[in-house]
Amino acid sequence: MHIIARVGAGRFALNAADVEEVIDAPDLIPVPNAPPGLAGQFAHRERTVSAFDGGWAFGVPRGRLARDSTVLVLRVSGDRLGLVVDDVEDLATLDPEAVRPVPTGVDTSGALVGVCRLDPHDRTLVGIVNALSVAVRAWTLAPRALPEFEVSTAAEVRG
Repeated sequence: MHIIARVGAGRFALNAADVEEVIDAPDLIPVPNAPPGLAGQFAHRERTVSAFDGGWAFGVPRGRLARDSTVLVLRVSGDRLGLVVDDVEDLATLDPEAVRPVPTGVDTSGALVGVCRLDPHDRTLVGIVNALSVAVRAWTLAPRALPEFEVSTAAEVRG
């Protein structure tokens, strides 16, 4: 099973086994001197989780994150990271016979392992995401050893 998420005009399929939870976007606490792509941090199940912009992760240009965004909490190699997407559209089973290689020039992020159409009558390609590739890229940009801060304290300061 795959979770179909929308980021900008793109649609992306993430293996449901890699998604621990889908949540309404929490208030993201900005990280001082954050690298591009790091949208902020938030408290989740008594842990601080770094949230990355899905547009950055998938190479989709877009403006500011919408307040009604959705966060996919990914669990990769025992660690969590948040992926901010515009919306979650569906839960779908992908037909392995329908999966094709990523067309040249389509994936500038290195996150996709293939593309497919969910419906043979739909011309829209869905990018199939490798969550580990997204996590490795995120942790390379902003290592897991980011100086953590108390999210509740930061929220109180903002509030």
